[in-house]
Amino acid sequence: MDLSIMEKVVVQGDLSSLKPEERLIYYTKVCESVGLNPLTKPFDYLKLDGKLVLYAKRDATDQLRKIHKISITITSRERIGDVYCVTARGTTQDGRADESIGAVSLMKEEKIWDEMRTMQSPYRKDSPVDSR
Repeated sequence: MDLSIMEKVVVQGDLSSLKPEERLIYYTKVCESVGLNPLTKPFDYLKLDGKLVLYAKRDATDQLRKIHKISITITSRERIGDVYCVTARGTTQDGRADESIGAVSLMKEEKIWDEMRTMQSPYRKDSPVDSR
């Protein structure tokens, strides 16, 4: 494997320059390094900021929680305006804990075709553009 390509993968996190067989080797090595079963497809490829990266799916987090014996507790759920926020705490067997907040907009974003039908324009369902 070309070292300049490996540097791009490891340092910059961009997998797009790898050949498919190199990508498979990298995927498998990442899984092995953290103890995940690659046959369960714990990662997906995702294009992010112009880079092709590995994205950990729920299967990855489920396996890692089981391996490291981490329990998850929802500590709060709240609606703040049009945003729903959930706070979760992960705790290891030795008592170490970490919290994280997830937020999602409750406003539905839809797409409509512009007059020329050449591109889509996002708009919110409650916007004045919505004629339904």
